[in-house]
Amino acid sequence: MQQDDKSAMLIVEDEGIGMSKETLDRIFTPFFTTKPPGEGTGLGMSISMTIVEEHNGKINITSEEGKGTRVAVLLTID
Repeated sequence: MQQDDKSAMLIVEDEGIGMSKETLDRIFTPFFTTKPPGEGTGLGMSISMTIVEEHNGKINITSEEGKGTRVAVLLTID
């Protein structure tokens, strides 16, 4: 976690399989899921983005297939 007087940033990274550009482009779309029918609602990332934005923050995801994913959440400190 990185923090200063005005903001805090949490970064989570993995070295997993990563995501395709098509998946990354739709990741915040409500009801979008890569799981089989009946195994997910596709709301998790949409809800997460809404919560972060309601707290005047930003969420950024970068990913490369075969190399992993990085999620950065920036929140302002009032």
